[in-house]
Amino acid sequence: MCLALAPAAFAQDEEPPQKKGVRITFIPPPMEGTWSLGIYDKKGKLVRVLAREATDKNFTVGLNGLITFWDGRDDSGKALPPGMYSASGYAVGTLDVEGVAYHGNDWMTADDSPRLRRVLSLELRKGGRLALWAEPPDGKPQLIRMDQAGEFIGEIPAAPQVNAQALANDEAVHESGPSQQRAVIDAGKVVLLDKNEKRVLALPNVTKPIDASLGREGRVWVIDQTAEGTEVKEFGLGGEFHRRLAIDPAEPIPVRIFASRTSDLIFLIEEKPGLQRVRGLALESAASSDPATSAEPATSTWKTVLSKTILTSDTFAAIGGQLKRPKPFSPEEKFAVRLLPNPLIKDEVSTVQVNVSHDSVGSYLQTLDGLPLRRITETPNLKWVVIGREGTGKVLSIFQSDGAVVEEFRARRLANMMSFDAGDYEWTGK
Repeated sequence: MCLALAPAAFAQDEEPPQKKGVRITFIPPPMEGTWSLGIYDKKGKLVRVLAREATDKNFTVGLNGLITFWDGRDDSGKALPPGMYSASGYAVGTLDVEGVAYHGNDWMTADDSPRLRRVLSLELRKGGRLALWAEPPDGKPQLIRMDQAGEFIGEIPAAPQVNAQALANDEAVHESGPSQQRAVIDAGKVVLLDKNEKRVLALPNVTKPIDASLGREGRVWVIDQTAEGTEVKEFGLGGEFHRRLAIDPAEPIPVRIFASRTSDLIFLIEEKPGLQRVRGLALESAASSDPATSAEPATSTWKTVLSKTILTSDTFAAIGGQLKRPKPFSPEEKFAVRLLPNPLIKDEVSTVQVNVSHDSVGSYLQTLDGLPLRRITETPNLKWVVIGREGTGKVLSIFQSDGAVVEEFRARRLANMMSFDAGDYEWTGK
């Protein structure tokens, strides 16, 4: 792509037909890569991105160089006033970007893992598999299957009107077989729903039930918020108390519960500001209460069989202190890139101030005034991206998030750029 090294090659092509607007002609720097070209007003302000990561295929090859046209409008489509404007840009060579790690989301185990921003509901399926009703970054909930180890095995596309009950009607059959019976919280009471029937369960010492789920052998599990804190309790449908699980106030608080119909296994969705955790707990040893003294709490020993956490990452400030770096990571608002000299204009070595930004497609490197230089990543729906130096400073670390997971990258060879001048032009307004 070294067209600029052989200007004579341009003479082999015919001039393109004149278009409306200002005709821009330039000779690109002699280096492999892409070109970004901007239009600037007389104060040096970027008013139009004319080309972004372009190649020779994006221009017309003319007698004196590459040709493009500017229609006299800014990036918003507004017509600019008549006057003198200039065109200039940068050739950008290879930028080495390496994916390093994911942070803040235990569900993200591989590049092809679904990006879960929040788990809304779950269900245990045959064979010990889970199905999750989860919200991805785009906000459109979907059903996702998992294996026994908590790894994803496929998505189930879901229409927006599908709700959590769809988990029980999905092609992956519930472990207890088809059943319409379930426990819910209705008007502050634990209610058993069975087809068209509705029965309030008389459960002792339940203060403020938050959620409920049917377990094995006709038992019901309840998340109860008491004056002392939050507890998870198990009852018989007749009201007999069996056991409880106390929750440490310093830990995330359970807000949803899902119990196995065939074993002593429960799943909890737990939350606290900035964090959601899903835990699977299997009963190791039981300490059931005496039915004659059902008011007395009974505790049991549980084993954690699954624990997955999602940290809120809508801003860098929310996640920056939890990146587990040797030293706290400090983003840089800008940094200088030392440019390669352009021999076509006998340009002395200079620098350009750059930073990072993002759009609907992903993150990219740009000049401080907003001229995009090179795409860094292609992660859609990003909420933020930051960049900074760690260690010797020769390699830049990039962190970005779509609100579901924080991605870490390393970038090298940012100095592989040349500037070029595409001339001054008069815009007459026509």
